Amino acid sequence: MTLFQFLLIAAVIVAATLAVKFLPGERSLALKRIFAIVFVAAAVFAIVFPGVLTAVANFFGIGRGTDLLLYLFIVAMLVFATATVRAKARSDARVTELARAVALMEARISEQRHGTPPADAEGTSAQ
Repeated sequence: MTLFQFLLIAAVIVAATLAVKFLPGERSLALKRIFAIVFVAAAVFAIVFPGVLTAVANFFGIGRGTDLLLYLFIVAMLVFATATVRAKARSDARVTELARAVALMEARISEQRHGTPPADAEGTSAQ
């Protein structure tokens, strides 16, 4: 094994560890760990046995193993981008809900300070 292969393996392990450790979302922590282990195993295998990657690429009609890696990387980045956009949309929706709740609470507090009964109390007392 060359020094470069050793450094690549170390970098893959560090990247997977950091991704699992610092990405939010405890619900999917087990899934993240499984994907990290599979990723590390596949990356180490491809680094140690690059000829096998070329054979797999040839099986799929791709000329070189590096081309296969590039195509897989493009697909992975598209999946990552989609997941990121969806997560941001969910986060934006939560922020909107919180902002509405805070605005309603501030309005109720303001009404109570000025002695005006809340809108709910007016509607029930008129009945």
